[in-house]
Amino acid sequence: MSKFVRVKTELHELGLIKRALDDLKLEYRENQRYTHSWSGFAGEAPLVVQAKGAKFAFRPTESGAYEAIGDDMQMATIRTQVDAIQQRYAYHKVREEVEAAGFALVEEQTGRDRVIRMTVRRWA
Repeated sequence: MSKFVRVKTELHELGLIKRALDDLKLEYRENQRYTHSWSGFAGEAPLVVQAKGAKFAFRPTESGAYEAIGDDMQMATIRTQVDAIQQRYAYHKVREEVEAAGFALVEEQTGRDRVIRMTVRRWA
């Protein structure tokens, strides 16, 4: 029997979550009803994501972060997708902050280990 699960994140900006989903080419719908049939949970979610092998949603918590909710039988897929979403979210957050501080991206590389390395520079 499957269970309803929540995955904590440090994702606070819905716009950046959507940009991350777009980068990863994950299908999502905004302001949709998410239902977990086994637990009886049903509610509106700002984002409902349909990934290969899993359906999950993001909903806000009291702390202002968004948590991922889904089915524990799909947890491996959900965790993999949430990890990728968090990386792309962080990428866009760093780019925003760097540009706001007056820096420009000079070089960007993604290694075999999937670590993104960025070189930024501020011209004086």
